[in-house]
Amino acid sequence: MQLVAVGLDHATASLPLRERVAFDPVHLQDALARLHRLAGPCFILSTCNRVELYAIAGHAESGARALSGFLASHHGVPSGLLGPSLRVRSHDGAVRHLFRVTAGLESMVLGEDQIQAQVKAALDHAREAGTLGGLLERIGSSALEVGKQVRTSTSLSRSSASVVSVGLECAESHLGDLAGASVLIVGAGRMAAVTLGRLNRPGRQRITVVSRTDARSARLAERFGTLWTPWCRLDEALQSADLLVSATSSPGLVVSAATLSDARATGRPLVCLDLAVPRDIESSAGQLPGVVLYDVDRLQPLAARAKAQRAAEIAPADAIVEAGVLRFLHWWQARTVAPAIRRLRVRADAVRDAEVARAIGRLRSLDAHEQEVIREMAARLVNKLLDSPMRAVQREPEAANLASALERLFELAGESRRALEDAGAGSGAS
Repeated sequence: MQLVAVGLDHATASLPLRERVAFDPVHLQDALARLHRLAGPCFILSTCNRVELYAIAGHAESGARALSGFLASHHGVPSGLLGPSLRVRSHDGAVRHLFRVTAGLESMVLGEDQIQAQVKAALDHAREAGTLGGLLERIGSSALEVGKQVRTSTSLSRSSASVVSVGLECAESHLGDLAGASVLIVGAGRMAAVTLGRLNRPGRQRITVVSRTDARSARLAERFGTLWTPWCRLDEALQSADLLVSATSSPGLVVSAATLSDARATGRPLVCLDLAVPRDIESSAGQLPGVVLYDVDRLQPLAARAKAQRAAEIAPADAIVEAGVLRFLHWWQARTVAPAIRRLRVRADAVRDAEVARAIGRLRSLDAHEQEVIREMAARLVNKLLDSPMRAVQREPEAANLASALERLFELAGESRRALEDAGAGSGAS
């Protein structure tokens, strides 16, 4: 068994394509259940910059086909359109990728501080849906541990960089100091809270929250000491805003170009940050007079420049990730192949001892030294014969399948296995 990951991200796929394959949080449990029936233990990571499916599969190729096919069919996207943007990883490559993602090394904004919470949420959703399984649980928890270590032991995330911070820097380039700006935040989820954390200052009362659920808007506004307004008054709130930040999980448009056009009849300048995937704000709104619109892909060049400036911070984080990957793979290999290796060793030793005893019994004239020579020769033969297959089982990505083949080839199953395990119970600790 091995980990297989199939997905796309900001580096391989355009925003319109990422929108088409994004998973709606409301229906994520159903999607997980469908994927589990098809591919076994699994979880889905869907953020504004990436959509990735992870599963435990017996074979890398068949597992990748199953995940790719599901992603295309679930969203009704032709596989020919999706294929060129997909990246497929298996075994150590998939483990390493997940660890790097969780550490913020694969993010559009290097070291961004939201991805770890997003990975944790993806694991939580799978756990609730009953699709995670013990091995994925261990992989996910190891990835989170490595991500935490990167954040606490390196300077990678000390600036608390995120798509929100890059977007607000863009807004400042148009509006100047945002302390005096009237800000409207559409949404009441994690990204909205991050935005409020960035913007809110003691005594500031020009930030307003609005979402489809008034109760959530009120709770978020109370948490940060800002204002909120009912959803039915969104158009009115747009009229007085200098900065609009929209970050909902809606599967469709939240603010149309027509709505913005009506709200901005006076031509008052407005900067819009659309941090959602799928997008919240109609793209043509950016063509309205006085409206400047940034979506996550328009922020990407700015994030790339910032990443280049922080290149020196990557190496220490890479080292932590690689050490974590090696620890996990060592654990996984031991867990996967140790029982088969132990049974094969017991079987080989039993055959060796029986044949040596038979030979010595037939050669009655042998003295103690000669008998020891025979025993040593038999031990060397067995060790040399077993050396290559045992090393192959321990290092190959298909270790579990090789271990299974060993059990069949050397008849280590059924009653013979139980007998061998009983015979080797005392030697297992040696």
